Amino acid sequence: MKGPRMNHPRPWSRALGALSSAALLALSSGCASHETVGEAELVSLGPKRLAFERGFVEGSYASREAEHSFWFSDVPLSALLAHDAGTPLVDGVFLHAQLIWLPLPGRTPLDPTATNLVTRVLIVSNGESGLYGGAAFARVDGEPGDESVTLEIEGGTLTLLEKTDGFVDLLSPVGLEATLTASLRPEEASRWRRALSQFATNAFGRSMWVSAPRENLPALATR
Repeated sequence: MKGPRMNHPRPWSRALGALSSAALLALSSGCASHETVGEAELVSLGPKRLAFERGFVEGSYASREAEHSFWFSDVPLSALLAHDAGTPLVDGVFLHAQLIWLPLPGRTPLDPTATNLVTRVLIVSNGESGLYGGAAFARVDGEPGDESVTLEIEGGTLTLLEKTDGFVDLLSPVGLEATLTASLRPEEASRWRRALSQFATNAFGRSMWVSAPRENLPALATR
């Protein structure tokens, strides 16, 4: 599996300093001491080309008839649950990806505008939060239901959906590329969904993570 293509310029040191001063990405400690499940890159598509790379340490997914939901984080689930218990979560990046249809190797047309993944990224920095949402295309290594599945995400475009008062958005609109591996852990994926839903509701004052009833979702298609 190839890593995400990152051929554009990366004004990394300048971007990191600017973003940190804006209380957006004060995450310099990173996850270098932990085994990662992959990496993601967010790149501002605005006039200032700011780039942000992040390694993720946890990845789990749930496979159902009508949906496959993937959850990735650069902090362990215990850190998010501890926030709900009264220990504030200061920094963290969370990615939720919902697979809409499965590309078929050798048969799915390579359309640069195609999307088969609904994506949301929650960034928590210095206690402030910003939620981005959009879509992307994912090549899938493995079959839903396998012990582990890798998503190679490309061509993603997200925009800011909601933020707390102190969160300064210097990314939106933002491009997303990533290569991430999730393990089949339905119960853990459900815990991520509930914990992040509650975190977002508390942060933004209203429900931001709504799951559609299964009977309202079409059967997962392949193309």
